[in-house]
Amino acid sequence: MTAISGFHGFHCKDCDLKIAESMFACPSCGSDRIETIFLKEQGKVYTFTVVHVGFGHMAGKTPYVLAIVETEENVKLTTVLEDADVNQIAIGNKVKFKRNDDKIGPVFQPA
Repeated sequence: MTAISGFHGFHCKDCDLKIAESMFACPSCGSDRIETIFLKEQGKVYTFTVVHVGFGHMAGKTPYVLAIVETEENVKLTTVLEDADVNQIAIGNKVKFKRNDDKIGPVFQPA
């Protein structure tokens, strides 16, 4: 048996859209033919910002990196990069899935 490695995403069977956020109907074509898929753990930083004034449960974690990560399947998602040196992050840096957080969702770290 092979262990599945990665995190959940969603796939529209009609238009082939893949996204990380849960959906009941496809935001692209409106279809309800949605299936759960596993997204690969590897990705790269598509864009990012360093947050210096957080709010809510993130207020005490500043500064932190808020990034849009592009997975190997070309799915883009907003995430927090943990264990990242805010002075070393750059667009194109390789990252990998670390864990799911109940309040944030998928969390990544430098690869």
